[in-house]
Amino acid sequence: MEMSAEMVVLRNWMIASVVLYLWGGFNFVAGQNRLLEWLNAFSTRFFRDRLPLIPLSTEKFWLVLTTSMMLMLVVCCGMAAYDAPKFYWLVVPVLFSKACSTIFYLLLFFFQKRYFAYLVGVFTDGPLLLITLIIFLRALPAAA
Repeated sequence: MEMSAEMVVLRNWMIASVVLYLWGGFNFVAGQNRLLEWLNAFSTRFFRDRLPLIPLSTEKFWLVLTTSMMLMLVVCCGMAAYDAPKFYWLVVPVLFSKACSTIFYLLLFFFQKRYFAYLVGVFTDGPLLLITLIIFLRALPAAA
């Protein structure tokens, strides 16, 4: 059975998402503090002292949870890419994950500390949420 154009777009976006989340997960593991150092350097250069610097991580507890979450995203996206008409519903956990992180980054920025890193989280996960949601909603009628 041939896939609809919308389902092909969903499959292709899921393939791109697998690559993106694998790359992100690898970079989190390989360079946890390097990312934070880069964000702090960017913040210092462009915002000077208007935004505080995010502290570097001193332990790996949260890195383990981050890595497992990224792997879960890779598996969900990978299965949806493998057979989009059969596994399209696995996009739902991805949407919830991106919605959760976007909302929490926003709340943390406004109600806890104004770290530039939190804004980066909003402006990376927010667009990923919107793009994935739009593609998913367009493919949904083809799944029925």
